[in-house]
Amino acid sequence: MSGFSFSKLKQAKPSMRRRLFLYMGALAALLLVTLFAVLLLLGQLKSPREELAKSLTFRMEAFQSDMESLWRNVSVMGLHLSEDMTAILEKQTTDLSKLDGDADAVERLEEAMLEPLCQYVRQTDCSGGFVLLSVSLNPDAAADSFSGLYVQRSNAEHTTSDLLLYRGMAGAGRQNHVMPHRKWAQEFRLSDFPGLAEHLNTASAPIDRDCRTTELLTLPGTSERAILLTVPMLGADGTVYGLCGFSINQTYFSAHHIQPSGMSSLACVLSDGADGLDASQSLVTYPADGFCFVPEERLTEKSIREGLTAYSGTESSFVGLSQPFLAAVGDPEPHTLTVLFPRRTYHGILLKSVLEIGGLLLLLLFFGVVCCLYYTRRYLRPVMRDIELLKEEDCGGAQMTFDELRPVSAKLRFHEQTITDLETEKQGIQQRADLFRSQNEQLRSEKQDLQGQVENMQNQVEDTQVQLDDSLMEIRRLAYLGKKELDSKDYENFLAGYARLSSKELEICDALARGLSARQCAELIGSAPSTIDTYRKRIYEKTKIHKIRHLQLCYALMQMEREQTKQE
Repeated sequence: MSGFSFSKLKQAKPSMRRRLFLYMGALAALLLVTLFAVLLLLGQLKSPREELAKSLTFRMEAFQSDMESLWRNVSVMGLHLSEDMTAILEKQTTDLSKLDGDADAVERLEEAMLEPLCQYVRQTDCSGGFVLLSVSLNPDAAADSFSGLYVQRSNAEHTTSDLLLYRGMAGAGRQNHVMPHRKWAQEFRLSDFPGLAEHLNTASAPIDRDCRTTELLTLPGTSERAILLTVPMLGADGTVYGLCGFSINQTYFSAHHIQPSGMSSLACVLSDGADGLDASQSLVTYPADGFCFVPEERLTEKSIREGLTAYSGTESSFVGLSQPFLAAVGDPEPHTLTVLFPRRTYHGILLKSVLEIGGLLLLLLFFGVVCCLYYTRRYLRPVMRDIELLKEEDCGGAQMTFDELRPVSAKLRFHEQTITDLETEKQGIQQRADLFRSQNEQLRSEKQDLQGQVENMQNQVEDTQVQLDDSLMEIRRLAYLGKKELDSKDYENFLAGYARLSSKELEICDALARGLSARQCAELIGSAPSTIDTYRKRIYEKTKIHKIRHLQLCYALMQMEREQTKQE
């Protein structure tokens, strides 16, 4: 008790508070650091640039898939058109040179070809179709003027719209009830259609390896830009009768190839394979719920972080991805697919991410300080209350644990017996405290084990959710492709057959639809690969599906319809 002073008491009170506050602050800081470390290890704290790159990559994959489907359809229909038109030509004549200058003969030939051409245009994913013949009604201009047919949809936004005769004999159009286009002309001028003359001169068999697309051109007399797919028409002896094919113009492209995207300010561009991006030489489409204006000027390209590319113009700049795309097997140079959005939107997303992280840190810091202050005061309040109770009851001991208790020592130093009793009680309390401390340590250890188990379960739930999201995304992608590629009859046959599958066949069908091989299915089910093959044949027989891709598309479409039904 010697050396006691109330000045020391005044110094001790804030020291306890500061010390306790620092301890709790250090604990809170440690917890925050641990939280960020765990989030970083689990991949929850990702760079916004990386997320944007993944999002654009996904949109590029969807756009590429759409373009592959489009040009595959156009190429296949172009080959069929070439075969049918060649058959009609060989039925009418074996020597087209005899028709030069013979308007009546050319008109009869075009009358025979116009209706089949119109049927192909209605059945094909295109804005128009054409047949270019190696015949001229103007021998003086034969080097540049050729007869033929070119029909277009009157309204490219609607596939059911009437067809108009853009090139060809007016009499043939009247016979087939096809009205002339406002910019109608009787013959083709090859100088107005870049690439056709070269293809006509170099056409060769087999025609399925000589399908080509032109560069983006402006149709003569109109402001409509289009890309033409051309297929040679060859006789059995190799005679070149001309070219045929289909066109995809800007209006049809933007109306019928809208891209599924959650980004409103997005543009998907099919351009020539030249350096830089020129919207004036490109077909552009947009998401269903947005629009992104791309100026008609050549944009310079520059690589930036995360594999992205910056596209800069005189007034506008963009961020996106590009990759080559071969529209037709005979193209000497590939086209380019590009997805992009305004650079200001890109910077806005980055700034938003930085602000969100900064705001989160400030919020956590604020709550950490508040919690430290709260629990510091809550801890000291019972201690001060006990001091006041000791003063009021006129009891205590000579030995004090805290300096705040020393003012009561003067009233307690004359009560030695009481001190002895209190010391004995103190020893008992100390023993109980040791017991409680041991129990507390045990409980703390158990708490840490439980926290570890909870964290492991959370990690498993998050991994499962990620797998579920990936599976749902893949199902949606396959369902989207299935709606485009599958025939309704094939899908109905699949549903009917799927309903008749046994439990074992259902299990194997689901595994195959998820992309597992026969060996993987055998390992999963515990059967031999030959058994899996037998079940697969039974599944194909019942569902009338003979390709694993069609099975996957039908299964994905069915799953998507079931999901939509549940949501409804």
